[in-house]
Amino acid sequence: MKLNPGQHGWMTSNGALAVMAALPEGTARFVGGCVRNAILNEPVGDIDIATQLAPKAVQAALKSAGIKSVPTGIEHGTITAVVDGQPFEITSLRKDVETDGRRAVIAFTDDWAEDAIRRDFTVNALYADADGNIYDPTGEGLDDIKSRRFRFVGNGDERVREDYLRILRYFRFLAWYAADQKIDAEALRACRENRAGLKSLSAERVWSEIKKILRAPEPARVVQIMLTNDILQIILPEASNAEGLSLMQALENQVGLAADPLLRLMAMSGRDEFAMAGLAKRLKLANLEKARILSWAGNQVAFAPDMGERSFKQGIYASTPQTAYDRMVVRAAGQTDPIIAATWVKKAKWALDWSIPEFPLKGRDLQKAGINDGPEMGKVLRALKELWIRSGFEADKEKLLVALGMIQLK
Repeated sequence: MKLNPGQHGWMTSNGALAVMAALPEGTARFVGGCVRNAILNEPVGDIDIATQLAPKAVQAALKSAGIKSVPTGIEHGTITAVVDGQPFEITSLRKDVETDGRRAVIAFTDDWAEDAIRRDFTVNALYADADGNIYDPTGEGLDDIKSRRFRFVGNGDERVREDYLRILRYFRFLAWYAADQKIDAEALRACRENRAGLKSLSAERVWSEIKKILRAPEPARVVQIMLTNDILQIILPEASNAEGLSLMQALENQVGLAADPLLRLMAMSGRDEFAMAGLAKRLKLANLEKARILSWAGNQVAFAPDMGERSFKQGIYASTPQTAYDRMVVRAAGQTDPIIAATWVKKAKWALDWSIPEFPLKGRDLQKAGINDGPEMGKVLRALKELWIRSGFEADKEKLLVALGMIQLK
């Protein structure tokens, strides 16, 4: 099989041409995801290159060509070339000397077959040269990619035990590229029987893969497979409701919502603030992610699909637009009545688009009215703000100052 470079802009970009030209002819090939996706006619993101050169030789070749290089992972053989701001990861061919399920001791090689057999999946062990010629050292990658069959290179148990993250990578690739295809029984068995190894992985690596799975267009079937094989419960014990994800996915398709990993995670979870705090801590969610999911879990505003505009605005103000949106969309996903579900979605979108009004009074306004700084001013401001909220945010500065006069008279 051969790729036509003219049909794949990533192969003929200035950066790709410059990097490939900088390395001696025949020593470098595109590898992994870019080759896989090009064959599948899927979008190509990162461009990875494998080379027979040792890392220092790669650096020297790039320097001679006037290309910037960064030793992003030189201990593992990876040099990143940067051309016009675009990165190209160049990794020397490797073979594993020792592995412990999290990291490997490697040795460099010039043998493409040795490099291929240490890779995770047969469809990721495909290489392409600058002319588009495809190389399949395992002899299985091309057949598997044509049928969208995802399986490990060689012995599945060995590949998983080399790096337990491959379990999650397996399901990620299924979700993105083979969501409705037959699952390879041997690969699934290797994932299931080695699932305890997931506990040894860093939180950052696990959360990164979970988000990638949940970003897939339709991950519900794959997540259900993870659940029935006792894998989901190990990484997401607080969010193992695969049916909730299926309902959210159906809602997205019905009303045209974009896939949102956090929203999908909420649909898989109970609205339990304590449990969500545990999840956020264990997976080391980013601060914004943590704040969003905890606000959703802990919010106590009593939203209803038929609530009036004033009450609705007050609820949004007390919750924040994002929290109101999250709660309403999750409610819509679980709603059996399509009319009520549509109402929830409409209100959710309105909430997210609503510009929160600004309280019209400042401390200096109260100072001019004779209110002293300190506890007294704080108490008066809180009372006036509560009045402003009860008015549906319609009381302006003038009306609030009139109310201030009435408070003072009392």
